[in-house]
Formats: sequence, C-alpha cells, structure tokens
Amino acid sequence: MRRWLTRPGLVLLAAATAVAAVTSGSHAATRHEAAYTYGSATRQGIDAYWYDSDTPRPALLILHGGYFNSGSKTDWASTARYFADHGFAVFSADYRYNTDVAWPGPRDDALAALTWIKTHADDFDADPAHVAVLGSQAGGQLATSLATYGAGRDQVDAAVGLSPINSPYRAWTQAPTTSATATRRKIRDETVILNRCYPDKADTTCWARWNDSVVKTHASGADDAPMYLTHSTGDPIPAAHSTDLRDAEIAKGANPTDITVNVTSGSSSGGPLLTTTLKNALVIWLKARAHFTPPVQDDGNPPPQDIPTPRTTAHPITTAPYEDDPVPPPPADENTLRSAVVTVTTGTYSYGTDPKQQLDAYYVPGKKQPALVIIHGGYWYEDDKSSWVATSQWYAERGYAVFSINYRLNAQSGWTAQRTDALNAIAWIKAHATQFSSDPNRVLLLGSSAGGQIATAVGTYGTGTKYVKGVVALSPVASPYRAYGDGQKSRASASKQKLRDNSTLLARCYPTKTDTTCWNRWSDAVVKNHASTADAPMYLLHSQGDFVPSTHSSDLCTAMKAKNVSCTLTVVTGSGHASAILKIDGIHTKILNWLQAHD
Repeated sequence: MRRWLTRPGLVLLAAATAVAAVTSGSHAATRHEAAYTYGSATRQGIDAYWYDSDTPRPALLILHGGYFNSGSKTDWASTARYFADHGFAVFSADYRYNTDVAWPGPRDDALAALTWIKTHADDFDADPAHVAVLGSQAGGQLATSLATYGAGRDQVDAAVGLSPINSPYRAWTQAPTTSATATRRKIRDETVILNRCYPDKADTTCWARWNDSVVKTHASGADDAPMYLTHSTGDPIPAAHSTDLRDAEIAKGANPTDITVNVTSGSSSGGPLLTTTLKNALVIWLKARAHFTPPVQDDGNPPPQDIPTPRTTAHPITTAPYEDDPVPPPPADENTLRSAVVTVTTGTYSYGTDPKQQLDAYYVPGKKQPALVIIHGGYWYEDDKSSWVATSQWYAERGYAVFSINYRLNAQSGWTAQRTDALNAIAWIKAHATQFSSDPNRVLLLGSSAGGQIATAVGTYGTGTKYVKGVVALSPVASPYRAYGDGQKSRASASKQKLRDNSTLLARCYPTKTDTTCWNRWSDAVVKNHASTADAPMYLLHSQGDFVPSTHSSDLCTAMKAKNVSCTLTVVTGSGHASAILKIDGIHTKILNWLQAHD
C-alpha cells in the first residue's frame, strides 16, 4: 500500500522514498522513508522508516549523540534502516542543541517526539502502546531520561543507551583540569552550556537544573522502563554513569534483571559500540520487552563485569566562588571632594526591548556635564545595576550624569550580545543627552570584572573613541580565554572554575581552533585582539592577589601602547577583586581625577 503518502495530519519535509528490501519469507517488501516535523523549531524534525504491515509493529525512537551541541538524525539512517528491516517502525529525531535551549529543553523535545510518534502511530503501522528508545551519548542521556520520566514505563517499553551521559554533573567533575582528555573537557564544557551555569549549590535555581539533568535523580524502581546501557573500558563517558543509575533503580525496588550495564573492551564510545553482534542482540532484547516476554540470553557467556570508575577532582574545593557584591559605598573621608550640596535626580529607563536592557540615571539638572556609564560585574551571569547605587550617587554629586546599566547575561545570550547592549545603551544616552543635562560628546565608562571586559571591549570596538572618551575598569576579565585556561589548572580555586565555566557559557562552545565559528567567538571576546590607534585611553586596576590576575590588563596595555594609545595599569595591595578595590582609601579620588583628566 502507498496510502501513507497522502495521510492527513503529517507535515512532510522531504521527498519520500520507497526501498525494496528482502524480508523473512520468499517475497520482497517495500521500506518507506520520509521526513516530518514534530514541532515548530528548526531542529524538531523526525525521519520515519517503516514497512506497511497488517499487524502493528513496535516503534523505536533513535536519538543521536553529539555532546548536546552537534550531530543529526541523518547520522543514524543506516541504523534506522537496520531496525526497520528487523521488524520495527523506526523514527530518528533531532532535538534542539544546548546552544538553542537550556535543560530541560532537549528532554522536552524527546518527549514531544515520543508523543508525536504515538499520535501518528497508525500512519506508520506502528503500535503506540509499544515504543522503545535508543540513544547515543547525549542522546543516551535523553533515552534514559524518557525511561525515568514520571512513571517511565508509561512513556516507553525500554531504553538503550550507548555511552549515555547519565550524569552531566559527573561529566563536569571528571574533567577539572587539563590532565583530563580533550574529549572529557569538551563534554564538561557542553554540560555547563546545557545547564547555563557553574554548578554551585548556593545558586539554588542553577543547582536544581543540574540535579534535574542527572538521570538517577528520577529513578523510581519498578515504575521505570527496563534499560540496556553499554560502555567500553576506555570510554570517555565511563560506565559509572550507568552503574550509578542501575544502583539507584535497584535501591528504589527495580528488578535487577531490568537494568543491564554492559562494558566491552577497547575505547569506543557511542555509535561505534553498536556492532552487528550488539544490534542482533538488541533486536531480541527490544522485541522481548515490546511484547512483555522474558528477555532472551544473548549467548551462554557471562556478561562483562562492570568496571568501577572513580570520580576524580583535582582537589576538594572548600571555599565558595568569590562574589563581586555588594559594592562598597565610597569612603566617608572622600566626601570632601564634592564641591557643593546638590540634589540628584534619578530614574529608570529602557534602552531596548529586552527586560535586561534597562539603565538607572543619576544626574543634576542644569549645567551640561560629562556622562559616566557604569557596567556591573558578576561573571556575565549575575548581579544587577542596583548594586552600584551608592557609587552612582557619589559620582553624580561630583559633576557627572551617571548611567548604571543592565545587559543581557550569558545564560540568556552569548557573546557578542553584552558588548552590543553596552553600545546600544551608550547610543541611547547620547540620543537623550538633553533630558539628562549630559554632553553626548563626553561619555566615559566604569566597568567591574565581567563588566570591565565589556567596558574595555567597547573602548576597543572599531573606532573606540567614537563611542567613549575613556575607560576605567576594575579587575577586567580582558581575556575570557585566559580565564578559561586559568580555571582548569591544577588547584584552581572555585572562583577561577566559576569564571572558566562562565567564559564557556559566554562563548557558547568548547574552545578549539578546528571549529572556526567557535574559535572566532572566543577570539573576539579577547579585548587585546581589537587594539588599534583609534582606541579610547584606559585606566585598569587589579589587586596583587586578584583571582583575575593583572596579566589580563598588562597584556591589553601592551597591545594598546603598541598602537600609541594610553593605557595605565595600577596593581594595589591585597587580594580584593573588582568592587572590593574601591574599599582602598583614595581609590575613588584616583579614579575621579583620571576621569576628569579625560572627560
């Protein structure tokens, strides 16, 4: 029959094909192949492979791997055809990458694909009551997530995971330094992007997302679907990902025979584990569970024993990451710098349509004055313009129209959104200069930590002096790539690890030169790469023990001075970072004097 070509309710994406294939018996049958969509997003596509059948066939959903940020359903076409030729209606689905959506978005897509299959099962002569799922690596994590989502048996009959990343958090802990392989470090970085944060228990929203992505968290024993999980002894995704899940299921009352963890020799991972022998065994295993019959032994040999893989970290981290805030108020002994008692007018305004594209204005109406734009820090991930109220008020009382801005954070948008927001805020301030008694030709920046990177990036963007007359930056992360490297050194502090992960989240990828789009984004975020003769002069400050070392700024100053642009670096005593430097007596005075000399 060819009635499937005109079946209602299906969005057909590609030209359908029909392929003759020899099946059991003496006659030939026709295998159909077509592409559809199960959602409106670009990557919510699904390819179907099936035969017309008078008796509904069990369905199999295949979810590709690719570290959560690559791979395609078409990579699994030959595997899909194999299982279709062996009695399944097969559906190979794409899902949104971690750069498209944070967790649980990929799981939501897998659930949506599963629902689509069940809804349209009759169109493919599939049995909606008997659906299994097979996934590789990241797709394996999604497969086991379906098997444990709610009452997993209500979702699928069974799940197969080929090197499933069942615990993104374990993947994160197992690659803390450069001693880990590049593959493990890439997986670590992609889990950060997936969860949109550095895993910190104090950040409850972030921690809940990480926890939710760990499959064993959802283990419910007998309610979950049977699972067949396989790894190799040298797998970059070690078997502990699956033995942990198995142990959690058994602890919840699962039948031990329902959770198989197989470890083979070698170092294959994901798809290469799916040998002809394993495919044949999985056909038997999956059909047995689709029809609720006892599993058939693969052969007479005992299964390989699980090989324990210890969780490793470079060293136990006992201190929480450094937080920039609260920003200290200016010291009382510097209040004498105010020339007269003035009344500062304040207000909050939008410089764009996004909720983060707002600024607070502090100004004294009357005489035209230079503008000072303050850009908060917080690893590009957190904090807010409100932290700088006292500082904004202080500079407004000393002759500046001050604008403390928010910008899109890295959990929402990757680089270059932050620089773009700062540029747009400056353009808005200049366009509304009359309203705030400010001079549009005399704009300066004050940035802190991540905000310092944004400020210096504006000062070196194209013709930097076109936008601002000068930049002051406190502990600027002038090279996110340097911060990334520092954060994976042996014994890196929690603060440096958090900065490493947030640099990754900012760039939205693991830094490798072989991925030119990714590498160009990392390179663009390094401020010194933009040094030119048209840059704005800068005054950069760090402390001696700053976890963002002064090398960030000395490298930038070297590049700027080579272009004959003024760049001053001051390193103060202590280990204060960013706004903490403002606690030092006389620092506000030095900054004010520098601003006045350049406004």
